[in-house]
Amino acid sequence: MADNELPMLFPASDLKWRGVLKAVPKAADSYQPLYEAFTNGLEAIELRRRKGDQFTPSLLVDLFFNTDLEGGISGLSKIVVSDNGIGFDDENFKRLQIYKDESKGFSNRGSGRLQLIHSFVKVKFESTYKQDGVIKKRVFVLSKRDEFLNNNAILQLISEDNCTADTEIRTKVLLEELRENVDIKFYKDKTIEDIKSALIDHYIMQFCAYGPNLPAITITFFKGNEQFREEHITTEDIPHPTDDDQTIEVPICKISNDMKRIEPTGHNVDITIKSFKLPSTQIKRNAVKVTCKKELVDSVKVKMDCLPPELEVESHRFLFLLSSNYFDDNMGDTRDSFEVLNKTEFKKRAKQFGTITPQVVLDDIETKVSEKASEMYNEIAEQKVIHEQQLQELKDTYMLSEEALSDANINDTVEDILAKAYQYDAKLIAKQDAAYREKLLQLEALDTTSDHYQEDLENLVKDMSETIPLQSKESLSRYVTRRSLVIELLDKLIHKETDVQRNADRSMDERLIHNLIFSQHSEDSANSDMWLLNEDYLHYNGYSEHRLSDIEVGGHKLFRDIIDEEEERYLNSLGEQRLKKRPDILLFPSEHKCVIIELKSLDANVSDYLGQINKYATFVRSYTTDEFRIDTFYGYLVGEALEPNDVRAADNDFKYDPKFNFCYRPYKSIACLGDPSGNQDGTMYTEAISFSELLKRAKKRNESFKARLFPTVVQREREEDEGSDN
Repeated sequence: MADNELPMLFPASDLKWRGVLKAVPKAADSYQPLYEAFTNGLEAIELRRRKGDQFTPSLLVDLFFNTDLEGGISGLSKIVVSDNGIGFDDENFKRLQIYKDESKGFSNRGSGRLQLIHSFVKVKFESTYKQDGVIKKRVFVLSKRDEFLNNNAILQLISEDNCTADTEIRTKVLLEELRENVDIKFYKDKTIEDIKSALIDHYIMQFCAYGPNLPAITITFFKGNEQFREEHITTEDIPHPTDDDQTIEVPICKISNDMKRIEPTGHNVDITIKSFKLPSTQIKRNAVKVTCKKELVDSVKVKMDCLPPELEVESHRFLFLLSSNYFDDNMGDTRDSFEVLNKTEFKKRAKQFGTITPQVVLDDIETKVSEKASEMYNEIAEQKVIHEQQLQELKDTYMLSEEALSDANINDTVEDILAKAYQYDAKLIAKQDAAYREKLLQLEALDTTSDHYQEDLENLVKDMSETIPLQSKESLSRYVTRRSLVIELLDKLIHKETDVQRNADRSMDERLIHNLIFSQHSEDSANSDMWLLNEDYLHYNGYSEHRLSDIEVGGHKLFRDIIDEEEERYLNSLGEQRLKKRPDILLFPSEHKCVIIELKSLDANVSDYLGQINKYATFVRSYTTDEFRIDTFYGYLVGEALEPNDVRAADNDFKYDPKFNFCYRPYKSIACLGDPSGNQDGTMYTEAISFSELLKRAKKRNESFKARLFPTVVQREREEDEGSDN
């Protein structure tokens, strides 16, 4: 290539880079660009080894930090990763020009370079290599700046030169100027020990495979250009497997034709298990980790039903690394996007899309790994026996059924186990109630003038009695009793009759009621008492007293990280940080919907807060990611000081229902602030209701349960109440 042709861009002819960059998002893990550069270094070293070159492999990771006026660290300036691998010779440079070129091997997809330019403004390569017996140097940059993308390119060649014969073969990758604040904050306080630990954790599978042939790996920290810390990763840092590799077979599954069952296809996947028994000082938790291409994948969480994560066994813990061609072949464009579905999610997606590709399910992997781990280590097998004994004790103590504890595993605490049992009971109530109602409908077929009327009625009574077996009644009895206690406590809180309220300010009333309904700072709506508002709310994704900006639904952030200048101005105007506000309760029942619940102190006039829910709904409508796009809202404002006329005076769109004693607004437009036309606005239904009315409704629902389960008990309680009134 002649000098007058440099520098030059490499436009793509068969794709649009702007579209590709949108389709392959930035990885959530801020370490990912470091991992990509480090992985390229390892692969370059392996390619040079395969050529038969005699050299001492080395990898250098240099982190340069800016300094403040006092000489302290003020932020990451750049990362430089260098290796003495094969370098970007003509073959490898040609490969770089083709998106998703897989000819390099290592199961690569060729999309790792995109993570570099997603995270850093400047990505520069300086590579010396041997080509036809001559040492050459090639300098090029990767970028998604407009001057590149306007020419449909992300690669620019800067220079190509011949070097002297004694020039060292080495490639440097310079990553400069982080793009996003989240990454700037991430690296600001990182220590050299953090970087070393992250690399060992991420590449433990590959490092173990190297054994004594591990490349020399050096990590260096610089203040400005002055070196101040250095660490090395050596074979002494790498644990050794404590047993031979084991293989398990896991079935590939499909959904049944009626979409109700998960069935094996008859084909299996081989998964290799590499096991480690390590001192508890070296590993914080017992764990099973999935690896793709010999690198750790944190997006797949594998549990063991034979060993609690925190448990030490004779001052040791266990680590199991899983590898398979199946994992490597099915990994997406980023390692942190790889997933293995559990049975619940498998069925859900199959029903959502009407079909699903046959695949392994997480539950089967967990079962097989636990079985194999128990075979390999007697200590683990003993823990499984201990767990089963403890489970039996809980069954005996709390009269729990086998069915109620079918999902309990060794990772569960006693509280977790009881919570699962009570959730099972709740589902059982729904089934029993449905069966009861079905039998009740048979009343319509009874003919009181028939000669067989009494016999038919008696048979129906018998059938209905059998609908709720004795064992289920015992579980349901505890369930109803617990709800009765919650109702009683809410009654006392409303009337300020608890000890903690007597010497506290009024803000304590709101906190106490809030925590009764749904514990503050919790995401566990299933174990809350949201049934006080609505039974369905127990089954929604719930967030109590969380910052808007911190909320994640299904592992994905609700609000966008990237906000334009005008949005940034508004969200932080008037001294407010609007996305740091904490709604009392947010629920996400399904796609595009959101429930917002605000609870007020007992003395606060509810009408003064009608606009609060509107604002939260507007923030959710305007600033959530495209993945959610929530446009339908249900708002509940709950407090004791509720005057219907005040509510209607404050907002004329509210109506009052005297029969059910609450105010409601059937429709409210929710602005999408980024769309001045209003075409993308959402809608909201809103209720304003008192705690006393909420309590009254909850009592009625609980009484209906009791009346059906224990009619004689309910009758006796009513008679006692009437006698007390007389």
